[in-house]
Amino acid sequence: MNGNATAKAREERGIFECFAEAAGLAVRPGSITQPDPPDILCELERRGQVGFELVQLDVQGELQRMKYLQRGPEFWEEALREIPHDVVERHRAAQINVAFDAKANQAQRRGALQLIADALRKMPWGVEGPLFAELPEGLESAEMRYFRSITSGPLMREVSGFKVKFEPGRVAPAGVDLGRIQAKIDHYTNGWGMPAELLAYARWGMPFSDQMHEASQFLASRFPGGIFRRGWIFEATSRQVIACAP
Repeated sequence: MNGNATAKAREERGIFECFAEAAGLAVRPGSITQPDPPDILCELERRGQVGFELVQLDVQGELQRMKYLQRGPEFWEEALREIPHDVVERHRAAQINVAFDAKANQAQRRGALQLIADALRKMPWGVEGPLFAELPEGLESAEMRYFRSITSGPLMREVSGFKVKFEPGRVAPAGVDLGRIQAKIDHYTNGWGMPAELLAYARWGMPFSDQMHEASQFLASRFPGGIFRRGWIFEATSRQVIACAP
């Protein structure tokens, strides 16, 4: 097993263990293995061996956006190191609220933050409002605010530039692809010699609790399906079981 496969297996095991606890599954200690397939093989009390296939629902664009969101403070610190110390001191009580286009790449984000840091050189203390008459590529807004409670600024606060559109018949939150569940059902046509279940999970997709969706109905319409007797949707960030069918 190569390094990438080992990391993926480790991640899937961790997600399954969090899921099993949230779902109240009584997994016998020491019984989890990862033969691939299934991704997880374990013994459940009163049920014996059960195989779980895992599928991640987050779409790639949303995963990338969240990674950039996590690295935003790092990019901002890099930008601040390029401006004089007296400029940083002048704006120590400032907070800069920025919103990036959801498709903005790393170079665009870094470049925009560097331009914001450069703009601070020309700005006197206490001036609030938009920083640019013409926004840099990838940036949707950038506004300066001052707060007496801030003593370690200038701070950068990124707000979401990801617009959620509620469409008729939406079955999942934005950033989540439930179609991957059907793809797994279609892919596995031969059983594993034990009961099989499908665990679909979202790590960074828009929270199910924050948006109207029909995920439960979607799951109920597809399970039992193929070799899978039961299907689950698990939100890993909140450790919540969103749906189970049947």
